[in-house]
Amino acid sequence: MSPTSGKQTQETAEQRVEEEALRVAKSIQTPGQTKEQTRLIAKGIEKGIALYKQQQSAKLRERDKQRKKAAKLKARESAEAHEPEAAAEFRDDYPALRPTLWLMAVLFGFGGGAHLLRWFWSAPLTVGDLVIAPVWSVPAATGGFALSAWLVWLARRLD
Repeated sequence: MSPTSGKQTQETAEQRVEEEALRVAKSIQTPGQTKEQTRLIAKGIEKGIALYKQQQSAKLRERDKQRKKAAKLKARESAEAHEPEAAAEFRDDYPALRPTLWLMAVLFGFGGGAHLLRWFWSAPLTVGDLVIAPVWSVPAATGGFALSAWLVWLARRLD
């Protein structure tokens, strides 16, 4: 929709509201009432209609928010309800996995710590003829600590 057609639609709607307000004002007109008084009454009715529309829009937005919130909560509860079952099945299938995860988490943690110390002391690392600069220990330490944290998370999930 082009911007001009949106403006035209809005102007048309405003004109319809104005005409409706004037029609209602004329229908309740009392004898001896001037045209100016009728126009003022029509303006009041028009403002009332606009206020009513605003209130209805706000109510609809609030209902929509509540509906979306309820849907998210229901989806989260559904996911949580199924998660323990999956974890229990996993735990039953691999009973020796938890100690292995803890062991690997400790080993990766020590590896990350060793790389951090190597970087701190600027110790060179030589593999065959290749010399690896200490600066490469920072990403290696980060990776080791990240893997260690992930393995701890997995092991705790199986508890």
